[in-house]
Amino acid sequence: MFGKRKYITIAMIALLLVLSSSKIMFSTNFADKELSKADFFKPIVEILIPRGIDTNFLNEMIYDTRTQFDEKYVKINVTGFLTKADYSSHYNNRSVGNTVKFLDENAATLQLAELQYGVPKEVIASILWIETRHGSYLGNHHIASVYLSTAMCNQPEYIELNIENLKSTFKGNDEEFEELKTKILQRSDKKANWAIDQLLAMEKVNTLLPNPILDIKGSWAGAFGISQFLPSSFVSWAVDGNGDGIIDLFNTEDAIFSVANYLVANGWGIEQEQRRAAVFHYNNSSAYVDAVLKLADLAASQFGDSDYSGE
Repeated sequence: MFGKRKYITIAMIALLLVLSSSKIMFSTNFADKELSKADFFKPIVEILIPRGIDTNFLNEMIYDTRTQFDEKYVKINVTGFLTKADYSSHYNNRSVGNTVKFLDENAATLQLAELQYGVPKEVIASILWIETRHGSYLGNHHIASVYLSTAMCNQPEYIELNIENLKSTFKGNDEEFEELKTKILQRSDKKANWAIDQLLAMEKVNTLLPNPILDIKGSWAGAFGISQFLPSSFVSWAVDGNGDGIIDLFNTEDAIFSVANYLVANGWGIEQEQRRAAVFHYNNSSAYVDAVLKLADLAASQFGDSDYSGE
C-alpha cells in the first residue's frame, strides 16, 4: 500500500513539474490572466492520478495547445437545466423529410441493425437526426477542454460564479432562489465527478479510435461522433457496425449499430415504458424522448403502421 502511494506521489510531482512550463490563456473574462497549467489544473491532476490515469496521456492532454479552460462549460453544464429544452423543430416537415431520406439511403445497414438488435430503423434514424442532423452538424467544442473545464465546476470560485449568474437573471421569490441555489451546489459536485469519469474514459477511448481523441471536437457536453456518445458511452456500447475492425462513430454504419446496441443495453423492449426509458437514458430529457419517438412515428407512417410514441 505504501509503495503504491509513494509511486502516485512521485508521478504527480513529476507531471506537475512538466506542466509548470506551460501557460494557460483563459478564453473567458480572465483573458488578461496567465497561469501555469500545472497551477490551474492541479485539483484535477490530484484526482486523476490516484484513480489510475496514465500520466503520459494526462500530460499530453493538458499540455496540448488546443486544450483551454473556458467558463462557458462550467456554466452550461451546471446551470443548463434552468433553460427548458425545445425539440419541436426536430419533428417538423423538414426533419421528417430528411429522416425518410436517410432511411432510404441507408436501408440495408438500418435493416441489419434492426434485425440484430430489435430496435426499429426509424428510431435509430430519428436519434441520429436529432443528435447531429445525420452527421452534418457534429459540434466544434474541443472535448478535452470541455471535460477539464467542467471538472473545475465544484471549485469555490466557479460555484460562486454560477450563483452570481443565477442572481442576475432570477425573477422568483427567496424560497425558490434558495431551492435553485441548493440544486446548483448539488449539480456542481455531480458534474465535476461526471467530468472526471469522462476524462478517465477518454484515455480508454484513445486506444480504440482511429484518430487521437485530442483531435476530436463535439458538443458542449463533450459528446462526439454522428451518434454523439460520451467517452464512457463509447467504452460501454460503441460497436463496429461495418466489420472493418475499427469502431468509428464518425462512420455512419458504426453509428447506426452503436445506437441500436446502446438502446438494447439500456432496456429497449416491446413495452412502451421500456422504450421510453431506453431513450431517456440516451438523453435525460422527457422532451427529447417525445421528440425521438414522434419523429420516428412520422417517418414510419410513410413505410408502415408502427407507433413508437404510444399516442
